[in-house]
Amino acid sequence: MITSIKYKVQICCGTMCYIMGGAELHLLNESLPSSLKNKVSVEGIPCFGKCDKHEKSHPCVLINGQVLNNASTQKIVNHLLTIEQNDLL
Repeated sequence: MITSIKYKVQICCGTMCYIMGGAELHLLNESLPSSLKNKVSVEGIPCFGKCDKHEKSHPCVLINGQVLNNASTQKIVNHLLTIEQNDLL
């Protein structure tokens, strides 16, 4: 079976990101709309250093390499839906 993963969500597992909400982001798959369920991969990664310069940016995630600060499940879903909509244009 060929996978149709289009969007790679990488969640920072650094201490600050993890305790500031990153732990809950690992449950992202449960909140994805059905249109995205088979298109998104979610993984934890070591700290990638984006929050060191921005004290209030935790938790940080990468979506296809693009940084998303102050990430929440809803913010990630909204971002993915925006990308998906733009891809359809």
